Amino acid sequence: MLDWWLLLFTVVSAVALVGWSIPLARVLGIVDKPGEIKIHSLPTPRFGGMGIVATIAIWGLYTGSLSGWALLGLLIIATTGTLDDRYNLSPKTRLAAELVAGVALGLHFWSELGWLGLAMGIVLVPVMANAVNLIDGMNGLASGNAMISAAGLAVMLWALQLEAMLAIIVVGSLVGFLVWNYPKARTFMGDCGSLSTGYMLAMLLMFSATHGWITFLAAGVMVSFPLYDMAAGIIRRWRRGKPIFDGDRDHTYDRLDQLYVRNPTRTVLVVWAVTALLVKVGLIVSNAVLLVGAPLILLVVAVLFWSAYRLGAL
Repeated sequence: MLDWWLLLFTVVSAVALVGWSIPLARVLGIVDKPGEIKIHSLPTPRFGGMGIVATIAIWGLYTGSLSGWALLGLLIIATTGTLDDRYNLSPKTRLAAELVAGVALGLHFWSELGWLGLAMGIVLVPVMANAVNLIDGMNGLASGNAMISAAGLAVMLWALQLEAMLAIIVVGSLVGFLVWNYPKARTFMGDCGSLSTGYMLAMLLMFSATHGWITFLAAGVMVSFPLYDMAAGIIRRWRRGKPIFDGDRDHTYDRLDQLYVRNPTRTVLVVWAVTALLVKVGLIVSNAVLLVGAPLILLVVAVLFWSAYRLGAL
């Protein structure tokens, strides 16, 4: 029962804090203007991530599920995202800050994972942060995707009788943000929100790793959609001879919308359904032996990349 109350409190807190961020974004000049590869037509505040981060920090501290090095890493990456939203930091500066946040997260798990945890933090934080950032191209896409993944992680942790409060806090903060962002966006999460959300997913992945590789692999499947889309984008741009981190409108979700759905709101629902399916696969993997789980993961990866190829996203 306590977990359900925690979810309710985080949702209410996020709704209030994200709402408060909207006028603050206008005062600070953190507004996303329409552009060549953007689908919105009016200038829109993009500081909703502040509400997400504040909610996670408040309730993480209250419950004791977020503190010390992990909290420091979140504040580093949230500050980096905020500065990027306002001043457009160079990619090298942003990556350096992400690596520092990764070191902080690795130190948080030092007692359980040691040097392996430090290496995982340095890799997972930049990868997850940028993967979530890259799919933040439609209202509710990145936030809803992460919300479903975090909900799946919470269910898996409950089933394994492990601590799930942090995953619940992430779910609640993203539900509260979605009130303001989907289907019509009155604010965007911005880099502050997307990088911080990726950081929290990386933290949940590392927490899963402390309970065994099967649990870690299952968690990886649950958060895999942004990773898959980022990998497809890198392959696509490499094949076309373009810089691999240049923006475009040929992501898997873009091609799905352009070719079949032709409605961004419904396209987001399709992606949410795919993520829910990945969560289901992850739950199956979490209860399977490695010899069963590994082939299932390979099958899922093959289907995803075949779909990207068919959509013209590779």
